[in-house]
Amino acid sequence: MPALVGWHVRIGELVGRLFVLHLVWLLGVVAGGVILGAAPATMALNAVIRRDLLNQALDTRNLVVAERPGLWQEFWRVWRTEFWHAQAIGAVVLAGWAVLGLDRLVLRGGIGEVTPWLSGLVVVLSVLWAAVTLIVWPVAVHFDEPLPRVAKLVVVLALSRPAQSLVALAVAAGWLGLWRASPGLVPVFGVALPAWCVAWLYWHSGVLPLPDSAVPVEAADDVDIDAAIRALAER
Repeated sequence: MPALVGWHVRIGELVGRLFVLHLVWLLGVVAGGVILGAAPATMALNAVIRRDLLNQALDTRNLVVAERPGLWQEFWRVWRTEFWHAQAIGAVVLAGWAVLGLDRLVLRGGIGEVTPWLSGLVVVLSVLWAAVTLIVWPVAVHFDEPLPRVAKLVVVLALSRPAQSLVALAVAAGWLGLWRASPGLVPVFGVALPAWCVAWLYWHSGVLPLPDSAVPVEAADDVDIDAAIRALAER
């Protein structure tokens, strides 16, 4: 019974946190005038989720858990500091979808006998780009790298871990179907729940490993936790 009650408490806390995260994400989108606010808000959302999962992993392995500000302060700090980096990532993602959409329009008119083959290729590329769109945010907030390096990591991750990529796509597809079946869930959880599911998937799949020796509890207080974990995770 205590274990069951504990599960209920943890699930309730997670649901409440995702609800608040979604509301803050909406404020972040509006703060940037929607067009310029979507990317930094999504980056900040994933940064908060990443720290939640990271601290959980550190605590489970008896490693040092870094102190962090409240959700509101943490979200807006990332929103401001990563604003232009997020804009660059969002621009690349949007450009990719624009090219694929243009290809669909061209192929709809038909360009000869190769039309079916090219249409199939566009479908495959669309699926791959959807996976990239989902993966890029957890990777970007975990590794402090420039855009070309982030793009390389995302592409390698999407191609080398097809099972995780397919599960992430299934999560997104299932959530979209749930939105259509129950539109009332949109204002409640929005993008927070699928973002958390994708991040949780990659954290628990070994893609972002945390060795037990990363940052022991006995370490000094001035240890740069993020730098140590990033260095070990990249090995």
